[in-house]
Formats: sequence, C-alpha cells, structure tokens
Amino acid sequence: MTTPAATLDAWLAVDPDPGTRSSIETNRERPDWVEAHFGRMLRFGTAGMRGPTGPGPACMNRVMARLTARAVGAELVSSGLADRGAVVGFDARAGSADMAFDAARLLAAMGVPTAIIDGGAPTPLLARQLLARSAGAGLMITASHNPREDNGLKVYWCDGTQIRPPLDRRIEARIDLGDLPTDDDLAARHELELLDVRSVIAEYVGAAVRRPVFDSDGRPADPTDVPPIVYTALCGVGSQTLGHAFATAGLPPPIYVEHQRHPDGSFPGLPFPNPEEPGTLDAAMSLADSCEVDLILANDPDADRLAVAVRDRDGAWCRLSGDELGVLLCDWLIGLAGDHGTTRPLISASSVVSGRMVEALCAARGIAHHRTLTGFKWIMEPRLAHPDARWVFGYEEALGYSVSDAVLDKDGVSAATEFARLTGALAARGIGPLECLDELAAEVGLHVTTAASVRASAGAIAAAMAALRANPPRTIAGRSVMNITDWLDASTPHPADLVELELAGGSNHDPEAQVRICIRPSGTEPKAKIYLEAVSPSPGDLRTERRRLRALLDAIAAEVSTALFRAE
Repeated sequence: MTTPAATLDAWLAVDPDPGTRSSIETNRERPDWVEAHFGRMLRFGTAGMRGPTGPGPACMNRVMARLTARAVGAELVSSGLADRGAVVGFDARAGSADMAFDAARLLAAMGVPTAIIDGGAPTPLLARQLLARSAGAGLMITASHNPREDNGLKVYWCDGTQIRPPLDRRIEARIDLGDLPTDDDLAARHELELLDVRSVIAEYVGAAVRRPVFDSDGRPADPTDVPPIVYTALCGVGSQTLGHAFATAGLPPPIYVEHQRHPDGSFPGLPFPNPEEPGTLDAAMSLADSCEVDLILANDPDADRLAVAVRDRDGAWCRLSGDELGVLLCDWLIGLAGDHGTTRPLISASSVVSGRMVEALCAARGIAHHRTLTGFKWIMEPRLAHPDARWVFGYEEALGYSVSDAVLDKDGVSAATEFARLTGALAARGIGPLECLDELAAEVGLHVTTAASVRASAGAIAAAMAALRANPPRTIAGRSVMNITDWLDASTPHPADLVELELAGGSNHDPEAQVRICIRPSGTEPKAKIYLEAVSPSPGDLRTERRRLRALLDAIAAEVSTALFRAE
C-alpha cells in the first residue's frame, strides 16, 4: 500500500498549483500534517465531493479535479456515452476556474468532446446545458453554500440529474491515486468548446423562466404590480442571471445589495456564505429598511437555493423556513397548472426530511405527491420515472426548489422569479406570504418545522447513528415513540443513513399534535442533522399555536441532540 509520504512525493511532482506546492514543501516534515492531507482521500457525498481547499487527496485542488474528471471520463467510455460529450461549469470561488479548465482539458484528451462555460455561472445553468446539449455528463466546480475555505466538484449524468448510486461509487472507485495526471495528460485549451456565459444565460432563461401571459384583450394575466424587492447574491454568481430572468418575466428589477452583487469568492463581510445562517441577510435587511421594502430574496453563492425574508405583522423581519417557502410555491404552481387546463396527470415530490404540509396540500388538490430520499438526485427521480406526467414542483427543506423541469435540479433563480410573481398575486388580494400561510394552515392543518445540527467528527456521528439503531429511545420529551423507520434497511430500494421517528400525541394540552423526527448525517459537512415537525390538524388561534409548537420542537431538539452526542 502506498504510504502518505510516497503519495506526497508523487503529488509534488505533478501539482500544477504554486500555492499548494509551496504548502507541501513547508509542511512535509510534519507527520501529522502529512497524514491529514495525504493519508486519506475525499469521498463522494451528495452528487460529488466537497472539502477544504489545499494540497493532497484529502482536500479539493487541481489534482483532485483532474483525477475525478479522468474517472468520469472512464465511466463515460465504459458506458458508451463518450461521444455525447461533457459540459463543465464553475462558480466564483477561489481556484474554481483553474479546476474547471483542468477537468475539461483532461476529458477532451480522453476523446470526450467537452464544452466549458467561459465564466462563473450558477449551477442551474450547467444543469440546463447538460439537458440542452444531451451531453453524457456535466461537471460543476462549486462548494455551493459550504464554508468559504471549501470547494468541490458536482457530477451530473446523461439523464440531466445529479449522479445517484451505484454510479457515484463506480466513478469514485475509478479515482487512482497511484497514477496522477500530469500536464501532458491535458488537451490544449483550443480543443475545448468555449460557451459564452451570456449565451448560456439567455438559453437558460428562455427555457426555465415563464414569459408574461396576456389575455385575449392583450392585458397581462400575470401579476404586474409586484412589491419592491431587495435581492442579494451573497457575493456569488446569481445577480446577472436573476436580472435577465426578471426582465424576461416582465418583472421590475430588484434593488441589489451592491457590495454583495458581484462575484467574490472571499465573501467579504459575510459570516458564512449560506443564506440559512444567522447574519447573512443583515445587509439586505438594512438596505430594505432604508428603502422601506418588505421583501428580501437571496440566492446562495452558486444560485441553486433561494431564501426569503418578509416583515411580520409587527414590522419585524421574518425569515421564511424552507418548508414555509416550499408550501407557498407549491400552492402557487398548482394554481398555474390548473389554469393551463392540462389533461396530463400532475406530480410533485419532496424529501423525507422536509415537512409534510406540501404532501397534505397536494392530497387536497388531487396532485400525486412522491416522498423521496434526501437530495435533488432523488427528488427529480419521479419526474424521470413518469415522463407522461406534468411536473409541478419539487423541494427540500434546505432551500432547494424546482419550479420547472427545464432544469432537473434545484434552481434558485427560477424559484425567485416565481416567488416574485406570487407576491404580486397576493398583493392584489391585499395579503402577504404570512397571511397566505395562515390560509393554507386552515385548509390542511398547521405544520411547524425546525431543524438542528450537531457538528462532530465522522466517527462520532457514525457511532451515534449506530447507537440510535441498536437502542432506540422508547420515549422522547415524555411522548412514546410509536413508530421507527430505518431508511438504511436493506429491503428499501436505495438504503440511506436516516432514521425517522414518530411520536404519540402528548398529554399536556396537545393530545392531537403529531410529532416527527428525522436524524441523518450531513452529506456535505461534518455534522449530524435533526429535522422536526409538529402538526396540529385543527388549530385554534394560529399565532398562539405556532409559538407553542415551536417551543415544543425546540425542547425536543435539545433533548435529542444531548442524547445522541452525550459523549461529545
């Protein structure tokens, strides 16, 4: 077996990056550093790999991009897909462009016709190009919403979706640290097809964004009186595409948070490049306050997620949860599908860890809803499995939404466009998103969700999940555990490391409230994630009931976190 020191020497001989080569030279006499960087390899997680940038196979860098691209190319050749070619994209993180061009040049040298978007672009644009070109594979250099020190590589396949098992493991198994690519293994840049990013944006917008609809008298049928919107790209690549999308949809341009409008992979002034994290929308809220605007839209750095903040009844900012935003979009899109008078069956999907309000809404409206494993590689599977049906909506609670099957992945830009239209329709009725949520709760029951996470080592998380399975709790917060579903059960079509628990209704003033808990390791970060949902089928005062259920879930989350990681 090759030792970490031997891998280091081989790596140093081929590493094209002066920065990582210098880091190796500086630290090569430190055994702990050598082991940390060269003693293991990044593993595939959600549709690819992510990790801190730095030297060695344990980090994300140009050599790992080359190795992974070669593995993808070998799988394309083996599958008879090489002639269909590949398309490569990248975001604005430090080093993304170099990794993308290395990957593209290596694929081209393997005889795979390869196109590369020539500038930083949202991930949905790469996914759209894959479909538009009927390519065999797509590679996107991005770490999405991960910490600023990270980067990654996401892989898509010929069906237009993120890779799923067992394909991901086959590709990963082809990564050979004993045969590191050199510059001689790369095609020349002129052998690549360069895709102008402006043309790619135009093609995406033309396919994924609805144009304004007019009635027989030439009057706009879509909402036109959309309230003013503040938008932030969080220093990512979303602004240019979103601006084109809004213009195509006939929407007024948003008010941009200027110092976060343009791509900057160092994410200056942001505590964390993830719109879910506290503090990331502070600048947008400050701008909205000064402009007297009541609605904020935000994309994450690669623009495949959407976050929304609105003012509540007291004028304070309220960040909509991923589930609240999901049910609002779903309701809106069901209405659009009905307006088109389609005779095709309608389908939607959401992940098991997401709230079930969308599922209840679809049941009430006669829409076939599919509950899938976590991640858009699974959420889009029902769309592929039912080609004769009309896709309505797909989502996961982590701010990922599919409002069009022109992109078979989550898409924060088209979702932002439809949400802007939705607010215009609500404003015409004299209400806002929060009042609409109340209406939907009265129709299908009040669903309150929350999530917690515990950062821990991979070993600690694995031990906690094993302990949960070996000795599951009989009660949580005084409630009996009525049902346990282990999604790792070998009898399931695609086993997943996820445990779902359903609790009996409590005896303290809420005998009807139903509680559900899902626990799983993160697929992209070193943490365990805990998802909780409480449902009150016949709520009284909604404001009071929401507060009570949120307090209940917070208490349960704290108890579960402590019980799972009491040794940490």
